[in-house]
Amino acid sequence: MSLDLQTNAVIDTVSLPAATVRRSLDQNIPDSKTVTGLEVRLSRVLVKDNRTAKVWPFPGYADVYLLLIVFDDLHPEPQTINLSGFTRIDDNEDLPVDKTAYYWKQNTLNERAPSQVHLLLSVMKSKERLRDTGTILTQAKDSADYQSLVSAVVATIANAPAQIATLLLQLGAVVGQQLHEVEDKPLFTQVISFTDINGDFDTLGKTPIVKMNQYVQTTLTLVVRDPAREPNT
Repeated sequence: MSLDLQTNAVIDTVSLPAATVRRSLDQNIPDSKTVTGLEVRLSRVLVKDNRTAKVWPFPGYADVYLLLIVFDDLHPEPQTINLSGFTRIDDNEDLPVDKTAYYWKQNTLNERAPSQVHLLLSVMKSKERLRDTGTILTQAKDSADYQSLVSAVVATIANAPAQIATLLLQLGAVVGQQLHEVEDKPLFTQVISFTDINGDFDTLGKTPIVKMNQYVQTTLTLVVRDPAREPNT
């Protein structure tokens, strides 16, 4: 069965609040290349509607998978690729996530910060009992399609980042195809890009980004650290 991640997909860059930074009259504000730490945190995944009817005596629960894939422009492979399963999820129920999706910390003075971070998140309803997600990921990674798409994603990040969403959706579908019986139309799929050109790393501290459709609502939190721009305390 072909997995269609385009259905119910939310594809977007972010628009963060303008950076607010204190500075003295003789001090310039460094740009985002000076950041010393970045984190993208998966703070919340709320299943608003699991698309399972409550017909007595069935309570209307659903088993769901959460797929998370993250690339940056520093490495030639995904920095995160994770598939998790959750059983008996009801309408208006939060998945127990709240974890780091991407993390980078400067270890040496001249170490280059990422200028791009691209993330795919998909919530899929399972028609059958949850499978072994570790086995599924291993099978996906061993496929020629996976290897080819990872190389294509890395090349696109370097040369044409505006086209990254299509390739990430294709890569997610390669993983999803290993499920075989997963529902054809996932509940929610999100592709989001953080870039220095868009000014996403100029806003210090924690910035929540909320996206949703009629079935799922997600909250990603972008954390940017830069002591050179933080006010003295």
